Amino acid sequence: MSANDGNTEETPRERLNRMLREAEELRATVERDERERAAREKAEREQREREAREKAEQERLAKEKAENERKEREAAESQKRPAGEAPRDGRQAFGGPGGEGGGRAAVPGSSRERAVWQAEPGEPGWLTGEELMQTLLVEVQGLRRSYDRTSEELKSARKELRTLRESAEVLLKEVEWRKAQVEAYVEYLEEEAAVENDEEYEGVEWGGERGGGQRGQRRRGRGGGLGKSDGAPGYIE
Repeated sequence: MSANDGNTEETPRERLNRMLREAEELRATVERDERERAAREKAEREQREREAREKAEQERLAKEKAENERKEREAAESQKRPAGEAPRDGRQAFGGPGGEGGGRAAVPGSSRERAVWQAEPGEPGWLTGEELMQTLLVEVQGLRRSYDRTSEELKSARKELRTLRESAEVLLKEVEWRKAQVEAYVEYLEEEAAVENDEEYEGVEWGGERGGGQRGQRRRGRGGGLGKSDGAPGYIE
């Protein structure tokens, strides 16, 4: 391509530099995507853990509040109830007739299903220990399912990240292979150019030596009378 048309031809070295720049930009983009993905996954994981802790804390506070309210109600009822009077459901008060424990809930785990707290007026009756255990079991199972789901999501994200990293490594290897090819091609072109320059230089030297010898021969032919006398190049007979 000539320089008069306003365009410049891309040399092999410039093409190699451009390919290297593009490879570096691609690698930087892949690394930036991996960092952003890792940061996003970390933030999501921390968010889920924080929500789980907040939920557990809220449940604990709710249980403590319910327990305190139950104790307060039982204490108020025990003060109002005559000694030895059975609870509202007709069951025997804990501690026996006339005992100080009248109106209090039985110790969980006893042979009889005794209530652990009393519902508010207008709500269903007493919640037994078995019902409380069933409620807690349902909550624990829900937390377990949430944990398993989070673990599966984390495994899937790690697998996808590993696949992306492997793809980036394959791409970098291909870039390095192409870089080696371009470098070899550039070296080949440089060697070819050097050989052509050497051949041209040797041709000029050989032509100069040959022309000088002929001029000397002509001078000898004219001065010594060894050549032709008509002015043509003289030759030694």
